[in-house]
Amino acid sequence: MKIKVLVINLGWEQQPLIDELLKLEYELYGITNDNSNNLLTTGFKEVHVVDYRDLDRIYQIALKIRPNAVISDQCDYSHYAQAYLCERLNLNGPSLRQAQVSSNKYIQRKIAQKNGINVPHFELATSLAEAKEIVNNIGLPVIIKPIDNRGSFGISKINSVEDIKEAYYNALVNSHSRFILIEKFIEGYEITVDGYCFNGKPKSISVALKSKEGLKSQVSMDIKYPADIPSSVYEKALLNNELVANALGYTFGMIHSEYIINDRNEIFLVESANRGGGVFTSELIVPKVSGVNILNLYIDDVLGINSNIDLTNVIQRNQVILKFFSFKNGRVKKIQGLDIVSNSTGVLACRLNIKVGDNIKSIENDGSRHGFIIYSSLGNIREEVAGIINKINITYYND
Repeated sequence: MKIKVLVINLGWEQQPLIDELLKLEYELYGITNDNSNNLLTTGFKEVHVVDYRDLDRIYQIALKIRPNAVISDQCDYSHYAQAYLCERLNLNGPSLRQAQVSSNKYIQRKIAQKNGINVPHFELATSLAEAKEIVNNIGLPVIIKPIDNRGSFGISKINSVEDIKEAYYNALVNSHSRFILIEKFIEGYEITVDGYCFNGKPKSISVALKSKEGLKSQVSMDIKYPADIPSSVYEKALLNNELVANALGYTFGMIHSEYIINDRNEIFLVESANRGGGVFTSELIVPKVSGVNILNLYIDDVLGINSNIDLTNVIQRNQVILKFFSFKNGRVKKIQGLDIVSNSTGVLACRLNIKVGDNIKSIENDGSRHGFIIYSSLGNIREEVAGIINKINITYYND
């Protein structure tokens, strides 16, 4: 009898995971909250369209399937559903507590603060009046955000009291719990740290440097591995991330964390997810950077297979850059050069989120970015990737 694996979330970001599962010839079942034509359903015995928050319906489906393993990656909502099923069906996977902490920025900050981990001064707002009072107490600038969303949706940096109202309601409509987090803006540079729970113990694998390239919104447009920061700070970031993961109680699967480092090299927690980072971060980028195939390790772990990985002197620091496209606004008439870019040496992945006829708009959040390229090189990686991107030519109707 074939091993049954239930995959939650069948979007394009899960392509490497699904490809690997198909290669291993498991009997696949899928749950997705999207009924569009972009789903990765080939090779699945059954696919069910369900809201990831409809835990009872997902549980009833799982009871009929009786999977040997449940897996998801790169998504807070499907990660929570995975934890729910794993706990109720007694399968290998994240616990509900881990999923709860992972998806709630307020809970994370409370736990981190209790354990002596640096976090920005933060408070919870339940009304606009309370938000204004909190901003007055903290002092500008501040960040206003939902406590439980992803992809920079609803996040605003506020420099003026006149902007509080719009930012508050923007955060509110993007907060599933309807709670709003307001925190002091920390001046500094941002990093991401990726890791994995090897045999139940968190271990940091890579550190990347993020850039927003002057955008007003809190949207990352450039993520470079390994981070071009002093080696002492790099090592400090690796160890700090393990302290954070242990404090938050992460013992299973991938870890994707974000931090701000100020001019005194103090590291402040922004958020830490007990799942892989999006846009192929956990499935393509981190394995390429580190030389550790955490994707296959993750599959083994949900199936209860002991991989016995020895990490002694094996973690590498290869160069990879995740560069997001930002094109000028306008209606697209023609797109040229994408095939050349996709087939260029060193390109691990390339995706354009626009097509002919689309009206390109300004980037407001992670989901509205115009596409991306993932590129690996031993040379001047920023200069090289810029030259490759320039091969994409977009013609507009008003040109």
